Amino acid sequence: MILIDNRNYVRIHNRTLMEKLIERESVPESEKNIAIELSKKGTPTLKMNVENKVQYVHSKYDPETEAERLIKQLQDVDQYEHVLFIGAGLGYHIKALLKEYPDMKFSIYEPDLDVLCEFLSQQDLTELPIKQLEKIFTTTDNQQLRLEVSTLNQLIKGKTYLFILPIYKNLYNTQIEIVMESFVEVLKDKANNLATNAAFQKRWTINSIKNFPKVLETPNILHDIDKEAFKDKPAIIVAAGPSLNEEFENLKYIKENGLAYIFSVGSAINALIEHGIYPDAACTYDPTEKNQLVFEKLKERNITDIPLVFGSSVGFETLENYPGKMLHMLTSQDTIAPYYINNPENINVVLDAPSIAVVTFQLLKMLGCSQIILVGQNLAFQNNSRYAEGINYDSVKNELSDQEKKGLLIVKDVYGNDIQTNDGFNRMRQQLETYINIFKDLEVINTTKGGAHIEGTIFMPLSEVIAEKWNDTNNVKSNWFVAENSYDLTYTLKQINNIQSAKYNFEQTINSATKVLREINAAVSMNKVKELEKKFTHLDKEFKKLRSNLFFKAFIEPMIRVHNQRLAEESQAVRFDTDLIKKGRAIAHVFTGFLMDCQEHIGFVQPLIQDFNVGITILHKIKVDA
Repeated sequence: MILIDNRNYVRIHNRTLMEKLIERESVPESEKNIAIELSKKGTPTLKMNVENKVQYVHSKYDPETEAERLIKQLQDVDQYEHVLFIGAGLGYHIKALLKEYPDMKFSIYEPDLDVLCEFLSQQDLTELPIKQLEKIFTTTDNQQLRLEVSTLNQLIKGKTYLFILPIYKNLYNTQIEIVMESFVEVLKDKANNLATNAAFQKRWTINSIKNFPKVLETPNILHDIDKEAFKDKPAIIVAAGPSLNEEFENLKYIKENGLAYIFSVGSAINALIEHGIYPDAACTYDPTEKNQLVFEKLKERNITDIPLVFGSSVGFETLENYPGKMLHMLTSQDTIAPYYINNPENINVVLDAPSIAVVTFQLLKMLGCSQIILVGQNLAFQNNSRYAEGINYDSVKNELSDQEKKGLLIVKDVYGNDIQTNDGFNRMRQQLETYINIFKDLEVINTTKGGAHIEGTIFMPLSEVIAEKWNDTNNVKSNWFVAENSYDLTYTLKQINNIQSAKYNFEQTINSATKVLREINAAVSMNKVKELEKKFTHLDKEFKKLRSNLFFKAFIEPMIRVHNQRLAEESQAVRFDTDLIKKGRAIAHVFTGFLMDCQEHIGFVQPLIQDFNVGITILHKIKVDA
């Protein structure tokens, strides 16, 4: 029987897991493949029946001593911030490692539900450092396991040590490989994120500042429009892949008969315009200056009939002189809007992704669509081409270069054949698969002929979808986008004053922290060891004030993400250094550079904030006068 405290903990933190455990508890012991017996030392040990052979998970002589021996053999565990135990058993190894490293965050993956039941029946979680426990999970389903590890990696910030119970290396080799592959993918993702942050950390903030007046003037698509227009309706995401060439007639028919909403993403808008198809909305979120080129043709032709749904951190040039209606969605990269709009916690935010198709997928789900159709979502190369017809850019050739062909990956297409893709497309596919797996109640049909297989979708040609899936015409409400912005401008003006005040306090905190760092430098140079501990405590207080400052969180921190991450890593490296002189020298160097970076960015962002404040004040006056 699972211990009461454990039962309460799991119920609070993972109700679905608790339901599985309760169901499994009711199964007779004779039908389970595990058994508990006393070891020679008198402590419980666990054995499993694997292919009619008895396998002991722990020593049948002395499980506690065995666990202590295993922990002593480990090396460099103190270099990690988190440990994932693969195999819970009865928890002897978990207790032993956490006794040795009490500050370590930890998670537990037990593939066998019966073993997890027994672990929670024998080991009281409250005897472990339970506040350090990040996640407990169980599954042998490969796709679910990838999702669980992905979710875990979003929780943890530092490096993870994988501790595998020795017997599990044979029993669950496939699952262990998946976990290890997932962590390798996470390392790649973190490297990609670091590169992305380095490239866009300033640009996201600049865009969010410059776009904010448009955010205040346009409806929030997830907050202001009538979602009944989309409830239980089908929607099509049209991407710019080469297979789009085969679907223009089908899309014309869908548009003319109102069978489904058509949302274009990225460059697909140009191919659709060339074929006389005006989508119900065009979606955009790319933060780069080049993103404006996507809508160059539409602006030149002064097409006013296509609403633009923009992410609030999109390249600000994209919005300039847009001839049609505009709506916005707040993005996770926009750190400005949440500090200037009322009740931001009540506003849905779309999460940043490597593809506008993934962002639009989130959007359509939140709008209430029951069926999403993917068109032109190749996520691979077809006949050596990137795009459909009607899409041409001077900066990007449609045909792959010889150099690009060298680094291609092989994946399966919708027919089960091998097809070439690259790392960027592959990451887009994987993230789309993650969302499809999360939104299990959503029917997702991939109509992309010759495109990459997307797990969780049904492949069906678009002509068959029209014939077999859609009986109703007029599913589309033509004026769905008509709405008024509901943000409180009076609140925004109040926040301008609050953040101006926070800016002043932030500058004062920088001065105070700089003074403490000078004192640390002086104590180090004069070898005054006793003074250093007090100075370190004083510096911690100043940095807590700095990090909690509204101006820092809204404007400065997002622009120095890479430096901020480096500061966290370097601070962790010296945190437990017992040589206070060495520690003081390192802290003075690391934190002084960080404060200088903050000061430089105050100067950089100041003119933008001045224009921002003036623009909002004018907008408020216009609305009041109206």
